[in-house]
Amino acid sequence: MKKVFTLIAGMLLVSSLTFAQKKWTNIVVQGDMEGEMPAYNTVDELFVDGQQVEGTTWNSFWAHEFPKNEIGEEQYQGTATIVEDPLNASNHCARVIARSEAIADSCENKVAADGKLASWDCQFFIFATEPIPEGKLVKMTLSVRAEKAGSFETQAHWGPGDYNHWQMFGNVNVTTEWQTIEVETQVIADQTGGESKAFQSVAFNLSTNAEGNVFYFDNVKLEIKDESTGPELDTFINFLRKGTLSDDQVFDNFSTFTARQGKTSKDEKAEVTNDPKDGLPVMCVQTVAWNTYEVLKDSLGNDSLDADLNPVYNKYLIVDGDTILSSVDNNKAFNDWQTQFFVSVNHKFKASEKFRFKMAVRAERVDGQALEEPISLDTQVHTTPGGYIHWSFVGSINDIDENWQELEFGYDDENPQTVPAEGKGGQTIAFNCNKNKDVPVNIYFRFEELAFNEGNVTDNERVLASSDAIMYVGTNQDGMGAGQLDLTEAMKVLEIDNFDSYIDNNKMKVQVLDPETDDVKYEDVDLTAGANINADGYWQESDANAIILEIDEDNTGDGILAFNTTNNGVTLDEKGIATKFAFEKDGWRYLFNVNIVDPDTYERYQGISEVNVAPKANVIFDLMGRQLTKAGKGLYIMNGKKVLVK
Repeated sequence: MKKVFTLIAGMLLVSSLTFAQKKWTNIVVQGDMEGEMPAYNTVDELFVDGQQVEGTTWNSFWAHEFPKNEIGEEQYQGTATIVEDPLNASNHCARVIARSEAIADSCENKVAADGKLASWDCQFFIFATEPIPEGKLVKMTLSVRAEKAGSFETQAHWGPGDYNHWQMFGNVNVTTEWQTIEVETQVIADQTGGESKAFQSVAFNLSTNAEGNVFYFDNVKLEIKDESTGPELDTFINFLRKGTLSDDQVFDNFSTFTARQGKTSKDEKAEVTNDPKDGLPVMCVQTVAWNTYEVLKDSLGNDSLDADLNPVYNKYLIVDGDTILSSVDNNKAFNDWQTQFFVSVNHKFKASEKFRFKMAVRAERVDGQALEEPISLDTQVHTTPGGYIHWSFVGSINDIDENWQELEFGYDDENPQTVPAEGKGGQTIAFNCNKNKDVPVNIYFRFEELAFNEGNVTDNERVLASSDAIMYVGTNQDGMGAGQLDLTEAMKVLEIDNFDSYIDNNKMKVQVLDPETDDVKYEDVDLTAGANINADGYWQESDANAIILEIDEDNTGDGILAFNTTNNGVTLDEKGIATKFAFEKDGWRYLFNVNIVDPDTYERYQGISEVNVAPKANVIFDLMGRQLTKAGKGLYIMNGKKVLVK
């Protein structure tokens, strides 16, 4: 007997806010770099008053480079050079040559900044087919590699070479292998060149290596859609998930907190220790002082000794961002951000959205002596740790001494505090800890909440992790089958302790296609009823021409959710039917990518179930689905694949 599907009204917090959004629209031409190419044209021939001359457009990609400039030829700016991919002759890509500083000096036409080769000596441009105004959501996707590992900067230009703003998508890291980059942001006024204006070009500043480099670009998209903020929620959503609650919980949830200790200038997992003041767990970062002394090392790594076999000490100094050792130079010129502490969340900040941020902080000298005066911290907005966007999140935090201060920032009824406009797209709060440069100080942090009350986070931003699962069904009318979802990992990621209680009181979510916008959203399904999945993998109200999934109560339990499947008129092809189920708690989602196949296919693939993170470029997750800033030894998920780091 088939059970009747029941759609439950009153959806879970956040997930209930499914609103129509415009689809992403690609605004570049021929991003795959294929097709017949015209002879090269100059900017004067192709680009007049911010527009390409009609009839000359081949693609949307331009370059400003010196590819033959070793003998002093003039610079070239025009359509980017399209070549065969050196790693795959059947593929074409754009190639851009960034000359070395030595060649630039010999040509006597170096583009310089502070006497050094400027990063914009060589540039690559994406020239969109239409201007992009403030407030638009912009997503850039591309494949990139270089002959030398490095990075490049991104800027907003009106047209190629017509500069608007120094930052568009932040810096992009590249390797010698092809990799796919996907970044998204919302356009701010500065990027458009001012109020009621727009920009039409993304500039890549490629001269970031004094030795020169060669870059290759392919599969480029620049997509736009309008912002959709959604209504305000009745309560704040806590995107921090974890503060410092206990040793175990902190060690199991390291994705949020990162530190850059001054002595190493290296990003590390935040150190968790017991506070010497109250014995409770805290996160600790140690600053560095200009007059810190360290023992010198010889060429073999041993302590350097003088003639009397005493250690040789040097002062530890930072000059222009570089670490040096000097026993005579008392230069104190290192920055407040020499030591930083980072709090990252799985949510992109939106301009003017209300937030609530609760934390506690205190400080003490490393040598145990009393602080002569309180210290202060500055807060910034970053994308990821180190990816600076804006100089202030909640301003400066002053008068920090040995006693704990409980601090709360953000929204209240009388004086709401919102995300600064320049902080759009950020996902990290950076604390600049090295404003005190006279003595090394331990700074202790505890965090309770970083919450937002706008219902405008996207599905991908809420997904913590996902699993692949496979089910089977008969190929004929009323053909029967079965399948199951192992919720063990989902329960861990969502921090659900009681499986039976969760199943009894919550809903499975099934993907639905919005007929008006073609956007995919998720609707609640009563777990005791089931779902009707059509041949395209979407839920439908009718069970006609659908695969009917019904919970198998006899085999459900101990973390396993079992289903019986019935084919009610669907013809299965060799690929089967791909669908998605989701489980949520407190607005956080775990996604199951489910493939429903015929019995023969199921037999071939039975038992294969890889855990994969939600698709995001250039991120690392552990097997619990938590995003990490770096990978130590162990098993991780990178770009959707399991990777063993030895």
